[in-house]
Amino acid sequence: MKERVLVFSDAIIAIILTIIVLELPIKYFNDGSVDWISLIQSVGIYFISFCFVANLWFQTAYAFNHIDQIKNKILVIYMFLLFLLSLIPSATRLLIEDTTQTTIFIYGVLTLIVTMVMRRLIVALTKQSIKVAHNQARRIKELNRQDLMSIIFRFALLLFSQFFIHAALIIYLILPILAFLQNIIDREENQIVDRLDQEQQADYFKNRHRLWGNQMKRYSHLLRDSLQANNGDSSNNWQQIMIEWQKNLDEEIEKYQKQLLTKNKRDNKRLEFELRQLLNQKKRLKLQEERLNNSRIS
Repeated sequence: MKERVLVFSDAIIAIILTIIVLELPIKYFNDGSVDWISLIQSVGIYFISFCFVANLWFQTAYAFNHIDQIKNKILVIYMFLLFLLSLIPSATRLLIEDTTQTTIFIYGVLTLIVTMVMRRLIVALTKQSIKVAHNQARRIKELNRQDLMSIIFRFALLLFSQFFIHAALIIYLILPILAFLQNIIDREENQIVDRLDQEQQADYFKNRHRLWGNQMKRYSHLLRDSLQANNGDSSNNWQQIMIEWQKNLDEEIEKYQKQLLTKNKRDNKRLEFELRQLLNQKKRLKLQEERLNNSRIS
């Protein structure tokens, strides 16, 4: 059933993209020459819709890969999403024929609704694919935060488009590209997390900010690793991450050991507890490193 649904949806998306490109208008001047400015603008608007549809296909395809069966609720949401997506060619044609405040508002509202439905679909698929309760709760929380930011930004973009039409078109082009990159980063991080046991996964997400330093560093590192030519063998990347993780743990352990010498007894109990947690985490990380080295040797 899952394979048939995905084949059906792939066919619909292919038809949608074909319809959009077939409806590109080619205008001529009185002397028979092509209006190149109008054609380039039309191709640019088509490219915006192409990136939007392609990003939706990529995100949903990746989410569907993590489940074995499609539940009825998910099937209904997905069919509704495909219905909304099938309206994209008409909205794109309106925008190409007459790029005004009204047409860009129609396009913006439609893409906003499609994005909201798609994100709810991905949340439902994530709930079905992740079995461990606390990992599921953590991932759903992250997705909900991303969805909220995306929806707020798209509402603001609707208002912005009523005053700056062409600037809004550029932003509509950038949004699916950013979403595509975000999905690649999430995929790369999931591959890292899948190598860990449950305790290590909890350690990773608890101390993720210490490992990476900041969000931008995490994004750039994961994106760079995902785009490397040897992405099929990520053991070297994972080994480098473990070295950074080990380094951060050593720094934290040294900091707590120094604080134990200066704090009072009440604070010492808390510090000793934190220090034991870090030492246990270091031990588990060492075992993971040994397993990785043994797997590479074998």
